[in-house]
Amino acid sequence: MTKSIHTLVQDVYKVIEGEGGWDATVSKYAADLMEDTFNTRLTGGGEPREPALRLSQLGTPCQRKLWYSINTPSKSASLPPSTRLKFLYGDLLENLLIALAMAAGHDVQGTQDTLEVAGVKGHRDCVIDGITVDIKSASSYSFKKFESGTLRGDDPFGYISQLSSYVYAGRDSDVPSHPSLGAFLVIDKQNGTLCLDMYDFGPELDTKIQDVEALKEMVKQDEPPVRGFDPVPDGKSGNMKLGVQCSYCDYKKSCYPELRTFLYSTGPRFLTEVEKLPNVYEVKE
Repeated sequence: MTKSIHTLVQDVYKVIEGEGGWDATVSKYAADLMEDTFNTRLTGGGEPREPALRLSQLGTPCQRKLWYSINTPSKSASLPPSTRLKFLYGDLLENLLIALAMAAGHDVQGTQDTLEVAGVKGHRDCVIDGITVDIKSASSYSFKKFESGTLRGDDPFGYISQLSSYVYAGRDSDVPSHPSLGAFLVIDKQNGTLCLDMYDFGPELDTKIQDVEALKEMVKQDEPPVRGFDPVPDGKSGNMKLGVQCSYCDYKKSCYPELRTFLYSTGPRFLTEVEKLPNVYEVKE
């Protein structure tokens, strides 16, 4: 009996409850996926590749960041071990969901296939039951956007643009997939809840080629574009700090060479203007 992607979450839950589906074949498939992830994350995955525009970057909300990543990659801030570990177990959770979907009897194809839009390449996660699927692990806060279907209106990391690019590129793939539908399969990594968030990307697909060509031209320019986000007030202190998107950017020091970092109990705070010196430890670089 052919399964529908609309029952995917419920069917995966049944596998987790031990109601059949997981066997030696799926175990081997999951082990191979995870071995590849360990090799990539912990050994560097072979020779470093030349900086190039990728499909996964098309949704980057700050074009200046995208320009830096292509033209000045050596200025990227090195990731601390804690962040690298976070990315590693996020990848492992995504591997697990692919294997669980297979065990649940759903048709899973095209895993990590290379796709292309106007010469820009990338790798989609998979196609499940004929729908291009991007698998995400998310915090409980971010999970709510997927669960409520509100990501299109609040998408700080450009996930809509990314997935729509894979849907568009999938039209030329050997793996059959719906020409405009795509879905996020998401796990709340804090409590294990799953959701499927599906979209019709018709509006995004209509201008996909033009959008990609514009980004290709942008990264060829001699100078970076304007900043995508402005600093925000740090309470009533008179200080100005980086917002959420810029705080996580690997190129924030390129944008703000005089940036100062202060360690609060809630985490680092990056100040672009200091009118009142914070009474916390400042990281000296």
